[in-house]
Amino acid sequence: MEQFPFIFTVFFMLLGPIKIIPAFAGLTRGADSQFKRDVAIRAIVIASVLCAFVALAGDTMLGKFHISIPGLRISGGLVLLIAALELIFKKSTPSSPNSGKPTAMQLAVSPVAAPIIVPPAGVAAILITVMLAPLIPGAFYALVICLAIMMVLDFLVMYFIDWVTKPGLMLVLAVFGAVLIFVQVCLAIETILNGLRDLGIVKA
Repeated sequence: MEQFPFIFTVFFMLLGPIKIIPAFAGLTRGADSQFKRDVAIRAIVIASVLCAFVALAGDTMLGKFHISIPGLRISGGLVLLIAALELIFKKSTPSSPNSGKPTAMQLAVSPVAAPIIVPPAGVAAILITVMLAPLIPGAFYALVICLAIMMVLDFLVMYFIDWVTKPGLMLVLAVFGAVLIFVQVCLAIETILNGLRDLGIVKA
């Protein structure tokens, strides 16, 4: 379980609750508490199933395409980097009017479960951990525990979104989120460099 702190940090950045709060609050603005909680329950169930599928079937899927660990690290690092840059340079766009109000299930499936809770960068992180698990003792158990913790945290912030979005707490979370984005950029570059080191292109 030596890798637990590292895996937890990566998953917290990519699958954790910080990035969910503004998106979920915006999508459910004006809805009553019961509707928000219905969306939260359905979304976390769907997201948990998606994470479990990627964790259990990811190794088999990647094996069929003969994807090497260096290739996975480089591509995963690029996904992490692009996701972080999108957050840094994201421009606020006015919400377009909807022709009809989505049901709780429709909202839970998309965009809440995917790509908000389970973004492409989060899928990449799960796949990289699964591929490296045979080489690192206890990595798969750390993966399972960290995924379970992230799903619980994500559910709690959505279920209690009205309390979480209080101005004082949102300011603290905004600062913390900015720090996490910077760490994500550093992690992405380091992941790419590790892949290049594995190929002998870059020396340590």
